[in-house]
Amino acid sequence: MDYEAFFKERLEALRAEGRYRVFADLERRCGHFPRAFDHRIGAEVTVWCSNDYLGMGQHPAVLAAMQETLQAMGAGAGGTRNISGNTHLHLLLEREIADLHGREAALIFTSGYVANDATLSTLARELPGTSYSRMPSTMPR
Repeated sequence: MDYEAFFKERLEALRAEGRYRVFADLERRCGHFPRAFDHRIGAEVTVWCSNDYLGMGQHPAVLAAMQETLQAMGAGAGGTRNISGNTHLHLLLEREIADLHGREAALIFTSGYVANDATLSTLARELPGTSYSRMPSTMPR
């Protein structure tokens, strides 16, 4: 099979359907929330993403806590939980979130997308009468 031709054809079909994704090339600058520089268009844009709720990713107290943690623990998680185990700070955060919501436990994910993906694929696998075969092709099987 000519895989290169196969994938080229699939990409061309996505472009023709208007479904080929091109991601923004953004540079967020501390102190300018919610503004960011879009390198594709060469201008500033407004970005209202929930991953930086109320611009807290630029708040001086948050930045100071991050710098302190970086100095103490370094950068990066070192791997996923299922390979390298839990980062203690993540466990503390989960306990605090559970306590905040009056729950037995909480589980953090890297994004809302990952949380939804994990939830939907687990429900499809575990609930009687559901089937992975009916899940969208973007879901892991």
